[in-house]
Amino acid sequence: MDHEEEEIEIPNYFICPISLEIMKDPVTTVSGITYDRPSIVKWLKKVPSCPVTKQPLPLDSDLTPNHMLRRLIQHWCVENETRGVVRISTPRAPPGKLNVVEEIKNLKRFGQEALGREETLQKLEVLAMEGNNRRLMCEAGVHKSLILFVVKCTSEDEEGRRRIKGLDESLRLLHLIGVPSNDAKTILIENDRVMESLTWVLHQKDFFNKAYTIVLLRNLMEYTSSHIVERLDPEIFKGIIGFLKDVVNSLNRTSPTVRDTVQSSRPSLGKKEPSKFDHSLVIKQAVTAALMILLETSSWSRNRSILVDLGAVSELIELEMSYSGEKRITELMLGVLSRLCCCANGRAEILSHRGGIAVVTQRLLRVSPAADDRAISILSTVSKFSPENMVVEEMVNVGTVEKLCSVLGMDCGLNLKEKAKDILKDHFDEWKKFPCIDITLLTKLLSSSPKDLLTEFNSRVGV
Repeated sequence: MDHEEEEIEIPNYFICPISLEIMKDPVTTVSGITYDRPSIVKWLKKVPSCPVTKQPLPLDSDLTPNHMLRRLIQHWCVENETRGVVRISTPRAPPGKLNVVEEIKNLKRFGQEALGREETLQKLEVLAMEGNNRRLMCEAGVHKSLILFVVKCTSEDEEGRRRIKGLDESLRLLHLIGVPSNDAKTILIENDRVMESLTWVLHQKDFFNKAYTIVLLRNLMEYTSSHIVERLDPEIFKGIIGFLKDVVNSLNRTSPTVRDTVQSSRPSLGKKEPSKFDHSLVIKQAVTAALMILLETSSWSRNRSILVDLGAVSELIELEMSYSGEKRITELMLGVLSRLCCCANGRAEILSHRGGIAVVTQRLLRVSPAADDRAISILSTVSKFSPENMVVEEMVNVGTVEKLCSVLGMDCGLNLKEKAKDILKDHFDEWKKFPCIDITLLTKLLSSSPKDLLTEFNSRVGV
């Protein structure tokens, strides 16, 4: 743009608050702020809130075209065309309600046969990019048809073969539109084959199909019968733990990257793959969903034993060491570990892992109050019910004693302080044998009341 163009005064309300450029397709959100459509869609994929008002805005929020503003912008551009302003063409309207209704009619008319046609799934996926369309699809029961189609794709025919054409697209579309809670309550109860199909997908090579499946499984299990959750097939756990292992390997670059995995597992896929951002978002959603499934199912002793036997403790620790920096993931990981510590084998696995006690200690006082409660619970359970010689030496080596002393000397929850004090008291005679431990400080901390420690802490920080 030359100097003459720079002198043009652009009305402020023509400028998108996100891109800071003239809007080509202005749309107004439910928060009342107008943005350029591509900019706000991209923003909502990362942050589900209005950039200006901070009001919550889900990705499927209504985006109402601001035709009046668009016409004003177009008129202004035409008037200033001789000064180098580029004319803005009228944007094509995104696929709307009529398109969705027509595809739903076809789906109801031809059933599974329609989903078997690749173009049907492609059309539905394009339509599902719009939030309003996703709601229409859910209201029409498209998710039910897709789940039945997934069952059909993964079921063996009379000759023992599976017809998996359309499976990738169906799982991706299910991930887009989701399953309403009212339907999620009954799907697993009414059709046993759904769980069998999802289990089969979890044991295949396609990384993103497994990611979509785990998110779907979490959606269905959140509202279903507790009996199903309590008696979950061990193969489901095995598939979830395998997925977490794949995530760790990809993050550590010890195996092909996620993108390589996807491309190699879909050699015949002709369509453009999702962006890198879409990939990372799907992975994060799947990891969170996987941890939530493990947390909910580990309430039962039967499931805890299965998870420990399948190596869940080691994979959770490795995941935290590789996927650090995500508050919610850390909280969930510590939550699962605290439950697996309820069985002897789980505690033994934590102690035997090179980073078990270390990573729990490191997260203490560094993430959130919820993470602190879970981390101190793990340390407390391990220190009480594991062989003392192993516990004491490991906690000294990785700095757990110093961290527990920090808990006593800081302004944090009383319950946290009490558990930290109990751990230090239980092994006090052993701590004294290590020259690196300041016994004078430790003795003072253990003999002082929480109120005295808090007063001393406030005086140190100048409160």
